[in-house]
Amino acid sequence: MHGSTGRSRGPERRGGPLAFPLALLLLAEAGTVLSLAPAASASEPAAHRAVESAAPREEVNARLTAQAQGRRIEVVSARTESTTLWANPDGTMSLESFAGPVRFRERGRWVGVDLTLVKDTDGSVRPKAHPRGLRLAGRTGASGGDLATLGQDAQRLSLGWKGPLPEPRLNGPKATYDDVLPGTDLVVEATRTGFEQYLVVADRKAAERAADLVLPVRTGGITARQGPDDTLTLTDTRTGESVGRGSTPYMWDAGAGGENAPGARAARVDLGVTERAGGFDLRVKADRGFLTDEATRYPVTIDPAVYFGTDFDTYVRNGDTADFSAGVDLRVGREWQKGEARSFINFPRHASVTGQDILNAELNLYATWADNCTPRSWEIWDTGNASSATRWSNQPAWRSKVTTSTQTHGHTDCGPRWISEDITPLVKQWSKTANTVDTIGLRATDESDVTAFKIFASAQTSTAPSILVTYETPADPVKDHVVYWNDVLQETFRQVGGAPGPLARAGAMVHGAIYDAANSARCAEGALKCLGDAYLVKATASNGALPDVNSAIDHAAFDVLRSLYPTLNFDDEIAAARSTIPAAVTSAQRAAGTEVGQKAASAMIAARQNDGSAPVAPYTGSTQPGYWRPTGTGDGATPQWGLVKPFAMASSAQFRTAGPAGHSQMSTLLPSQAYADQVNDVKSLGRAESTARTADQTQAALFWANDLDGTYKPPGQLFEHTQILSRQHGTTVTGNAKLFALTAFAMADAAITSWDQKYQTNIDLWRPESAIRLDGDGNANTTADANWQPLSQDRNGLHFSPPFPAYVSGHATFAGAWSKATQAWFGTDQITWTATTEDPNALGVTRTFTSISAAATENAVGRVWLGVHYRWDGTDGVTAGGNAAAYGVANKLKPNSAAAWTSYETLHNLAGCQEVGKRLVAEHRWNSYQCTQVQASGPDHTLYVK
Repeated sequence: MHGSTGRSRGPERRGGPLAFPLALLLLAEAGTVLSLAPAASASEPAAHRAVESAAPREEVNARLTAQAQGRRIEVVSARTESTTLWANPDGTMSLESFAGPVRFRERGRWVGVDLTLVKDTDGSVRPKAHPRGLRLAGRTGASGGDLATLGQDAQRLSLGWKGPLPEPRLNGPKATYDDVLPGTDLVVEATRTGFEQYLVVADRKAAERAADLVLPVRTGGITARQGPDDTLTLTDTRTGESVGRGSTPYMWDAGAGGENAPGARAARVDLGVTERAGGFDLRVKADRGFLTDEATRYPVTIDPAVYFGTDFDTYVRNGDTADFSAGVDLRVGREWQKGEARSFINFPRHASVTGQDILNAELNLYATWADNCTPRSWEIWDTGNASSATRWSNQPAWRSKVTTSTQTHGHTDCGPRWISEDITPLVKQWSKTANTVDTIGLRATDESDVTAFKIFASAQTSTAPSILVTYETPADPVKDHVVYWNDVLQETFRQVGGAPGPLARAGAMVHGAIYDAANSARCAEGALKCLGDAYLVKATASNGALPDVNSAIDHAAFDVLRSLYPTLNFDDEIAAARSTIPAAVTSAQRAAGTEVGQKAASAMIAARQNDGSAPVAPYTGSTQPGYWRPTGTGDGATPQWGLVKPFAMASSAQFRTAGPAGHSQMSTLLPSQAYADQVNDVKSLGRAESTARTADQTQAALFWANDLDGTYKPPGQLFEHTQILSRQHGTTVTGNAKLFALTAFAMADAAITSWDQKYQTNIDLWRPESAIRLDGDGNANTTADANWQPLSQDRNGLHFSPPFPAYVSGHATFAGAWSKATQAWFGTDQITWTATTEDPNALGVTRTFTSISAAATENAVGRVWLGVHYRWDGTDGVTAGGNAAAYGVANKLKPNSAAAWTSYETLHNLAGCQEVGKRLVAEHRWNSYQCTQVQASGPDHTLYVK
């Protein structure tokens, strides 16, 4: 029945109506049907699968293009009548599935359904785009003719009208023929797969004339058969397969609520079918007792709906044995003076989501009626499949409740509108099966509460139910370009080796240039699309094209690496990166990306000229007790590094600590009890053969070492851990550009902070190896052990200490900076993750942490267990590095800002808007967001940022 949806979609007239709907929905293709009833043909699913099998050929390119252009890209080959698949810029996929068709094929191309009626040159009427070729009559002569024609060739159906038809009045999908009988209008409404036809009668006198009608139906390739419950079954005369049905006809009055309002009195209508040559006559007989009853409020609607098609949804009502599957309503809850109703919606399964990692799924329904605006609870369930046999006494299994909602819309004061509900757990469950159809059930929480009654639009309407699913795809064959160049950088670390300061500087230069390049490419799309503040430059392309972000990243990294390491050849690396740029990216976009990448690299290279990093004479140390001296691994490395120009800090000494245990002079440090405690601590726990150190501490010490050339060294290990966290959180390419730059700046400044304290203060503290082996520190609480060796060892098992002073620990300062930067990025310390290493003495070892800071703490104390640092080297290093990183995060690459809410873009639904907004905030492009519905009756939302 169609009463309530008609409240907002009801027939226009000059009096009260008696409505007579006849919905006719032909097949998408002649001879094929996807009926969700048990007798369905398999030919449509086969075609559906054929379409899907072609999709993977385009899917990879769509994902790459989405990443390159920063917008979602449709996988066109995956289209079906009712589903659309997109690749998102972050590498995920989104699939929207409708309960009814939203497009159709016409002359080899997809055309979107548009039910707006227009007048043709021959005087007939048609929708702008209809999947079944619907045509309606214009003005006719006295003998009448075909009122509506649907389909062609092998399967077609024409519904006739006996008598003249006036010129119809057109309003959207509706055509109204005034006064086709005295006091009676005829209304025809186009639906997604057919049409509805009904009479609108003003009074009892007019109703008497319309109470018994015979409508001629001409068919081609279709046979009609009447069922015992006054349903109608339409079959293919060639195959005998069911191609359509007519639901049980009903009639209802206007009720107390007015025209087409729920709560109307209702009665069954008799339906008769008489076969004849070339078709059949459809006789509709209304209950005259109902029509003449003084309690009946006019207008009255008579509703023998008929449908062909691939979609199926229905509702059932306690006390009714009718088939309501052809209607435009999905009813939920107890209607006034009627039994409680429940609805079922079948969604065809698109094979692309089966077996995937579902990230988000939402059910979108268009609410057309509620008895009031007070929120009343209703529920979404996972059920078995519904069919034309579904009745109150024969419902699909109600398997599990998915969620409860109180969203209530459709009443006059809270009019019709789209609503969305999260059904992610259900779709996750569906993805683990291989079904071809999935079904959702809707029911009221309190089915005795008449104020909880609701109506949603069905698949027959222009606002058909849909499910929008976002899921992870299999691993891309091509890496994120930021991560790709980070891997190139780390391989370079392995080749060049050396002290960690120069390596950290290289990382900051590469990733700083990558950020400026990516930011420049995004800014070219508009100021709102910037990643945030530029670091050095916001470059533009001279050819005016929109720069390809991956080309920009590639050439920024390539040029900086060539400048840093002129003896190494990176031609293969740039060629490999360039080969992955999607074919959809134009040559002009590639050229523009290359240009802004090169400009970003040039700015970085120029900024680091004469930054204090040039080699100086080695530091030979001192023979005085307490001061650093060589331990057999060479003179003090990079003694100038504490004077290098910072990347984010104001000065190299900005976060210098007060000294070990607060001592700033060696003369007070060595005699102290604190010093003795620190020496004895590492003497016990850091000895190569220590029995006080646990097996897990030994493993942790070696896990964090990475001091040997041939490994990615301490900065590289932390870059690797950044990759792990980035993948775990689904960070996009442009998000990674900013994340890796901030992390790189933090570690570069950590190296400067650490080396400032190692060489630029009055305490360049000797290593534990020297303090323990040599006598002479003057502290009565320490004793020398000439045979003591640290756990730290090279590839040949020889024990060693790194060639620079102990205080503060470089590893710990790196760890503190990295920890603070990543915590600031992800907005939390409480992340569980598994870390890796490539130290040759811990190959294959992984360690799992429940917080980022826990990893930094273990990294720092691991240097004690390794025997190369005192405990205060680590604790003070973590603090200094954290302070340096916090300053950089607060002052560099800051998010965009606006004084007032600024419109960013409009997205199709609330959940999609929220996901984009959350990502913009999570990736520090904007500080906050909000989503505002564009129109109360539509799903579109505008994303605002500031």
